[in-house]
Amino acid sequence: MFTLSRTSAFLLSVMLLGTVAQPATYHVSPNGADSNNGTSPATAWRSIARVLQSIYSLQPGDRILFERGGTYRGELIMPNSGNSANPIQFGAYGTGALPVISGSDVVTGWVQHSGNIWRAPLTSGAKHVYVNGVRQTLARFPNTGWLRNDQGTGTTLYDNALTQGSGYWNGSTVVIRSTNWSYDAPTVSGFSNGTLTFPNIYYNLGSNDWGYFLCNKLSELDAPGEWYHDATNGQLYLWAPNNANPNTLTVEAAIRDRGINVYWSRQFVTIADLAFQHQRLAGVWLDGASNVTITGCTFRELYFGIRSVGTNCLYQGNTFHDTYATAAMMLDNGSQFTSNTLTNIAMVPGLGESNWGYFGVRTVGNNNIVRLNRIENVGYIGIVVDKNVLVEKNVVRNPTAILNDGGSPLTTATGPSSRTTWCWMRWEVSKVRLPTSYPQGRSAMGSTSAIR
Repeated sequence: MFTLSRTSAFLLSVMLLGTVAQPATYHVSPNGADSNNGTSPATAWRSIARVLQSIYSLQPGDRILFERGGTYRGELIMPNSGNSANPIQFGAYGTGALPVISGSDVVTGWVQHSGNIWRAPLTSGAKHVYVNGVRQTLARFPNTGWLRNDQGTGTTLYDNALTQGSGYWNGSTVVIRSTNWSYDAPTVSGFSNGTLTFPNIYYNLGSNDWGYFLCNKLSELDAPGEWYHDATNGQLYLWAPNNANPNTLTVEAAIRDRGINVYWSRQFVTIADLAFQHQRLAGVWLDGASNVTITGCTFRELYFGIRSVGTNCLYQGNTFHDTYATAAMMLDNGSQFTSNTLTNIAMVPGLGESNWGYFGVRTVGNNNIVRLNRIENVGYIGIVVDKNVLVEKNVVRNPTAILNDGGSPLTTATGPSSRTTWCWMRWEVSKVRLPTSYPQGRSAMGSTSAIR
């Protein structure tokens, strides 16, 4: 019978260990080339499209690093898992500003449409348009301010001041201040004799003179800084600021839903030191993942910063500013949201959630922790928690900035009691319209008080 000596067995084990694949690091740079192997800064890839070609082959411990100072347009996915010792990582290398994962594309090829209005081809649906980094206004009526409801229901709004012909507003969007605590933005399905018809918005407008405006109609594109996208014919229309020729400007259209999508049941993924902007849904989207760490990232000018369905995740040391909806929507269990900074969250009427939203942080699930966060200027409530959650040592300043009948934090516990230790809060109250009743299961905090 053949046996190995101790020395031979040792050498064989070393040889076998040498055949085990070692974690790989791939680099992406604005100066790279997709024909490179990506395994060093000198041979970096160039695009997210190239990353996606290799994404399914990633193994525990592998890293995808983006060079700082660059902008990378596309939508990343994570279909694989790491392990507790070797997570799969998305991160940064080099010096300078965080790498930007952008949900927008640059729009080129502008031709004059009429007067100061220009148009360019765009087949993908545009959620927002930016000129030299500044968000533009979707063509609206009136150009500033609000109209007023005379009489409405959950599906109609009548305003005697609307004198346009029948059908004029069909297909446009009506942004309605539907209650003290909500905006809604349904699509108009019919218009006749001053009455707008739209899908049910849940709340009955009645005779309350709630404010509203109409937008998303080409014929209302009548001022600098306004835009409209004709999705049917694939044309983007723009009246650029200062009547400029958009061919001389950087015009970006937000056309992608997510920055990174971590798939169902994937686990042990780390996302660090990246900036996310211009996503139509979320910078990072967790679709039933677990043990995901998001740290050192920036989320700006997008819908949600983080939207997660996750377990045992950590969101720590991130910066959120100028999100259009809730900065972090966590449908999680056992996760932590800690040491983050949130500024100017959900501050634009009509761009956030319909019915109930415009929060700083919202958690729905058990055993989550919201701790040591700084939150300033939030459209509605700073922190909303549900079920068994620990909320402690947060600083919240100026919630209910554009809505009222709210405060921070607001607990809507349906399971074991949530716990709140000290949270420092301050908000200013201007004109407040008090309702006769509150939505079922919700409470109002700070509706008529200023805490300093």
